[in-house]
Amino acid sequence: MLVEVSSTSTLKKLWAKMVTRYLRRLWVVLRILPPFLKVTFSRQGLGCAEGRTQIRGKARRSFISLFPGWAVRLQKKHGIQGGCTSCGASCKLLFQCPHWDETSHLCSVYEDRPDVCRQFPVTPTDIRDRNLVRKDVPCGFTFRS
Repeated sequence: MLVEVSSTSTLKKLWAKMVTRYLRRLWVVLRILPPFLKVTFSRQGLGCAEGRTQIRGKARRSFISLFPGWAVRLQKKHGIQGGCTSCGASCKLLFQCPHWDETSHLCSVYEDRPDVCRQFPVTPTDIRDRNLVRKDVPCGFTFRS
């Protein structure tokens, strides 16, 4: 009986931890939504070719991030190599992420960042989108194909 109480207690703690983490991630996404909508319907968004490219890329990455296994398979298919150099370009696609700290070059919600950030870049197209923002600094990630 004591074991059952202990395991029930453990399950409740795990459940609470999972719900808390989900709510934190939801809060992160909700904080990003208003600037995304503002820029989307501006001259820098739908009003120019680069903006439309970035909007399509952000929508594509957001959709792919709903299926983490698919993102990993795409990364393997395209042969992702390298690592992040903390240049901040991916945090400035279309708009500056409110969690990006320009002085420290770190994400303020790194442990609870959205999956779309965790998985970036998924395909070579993401590097092309990133290069629209920072042409002067090469990305630390590369792809075979």
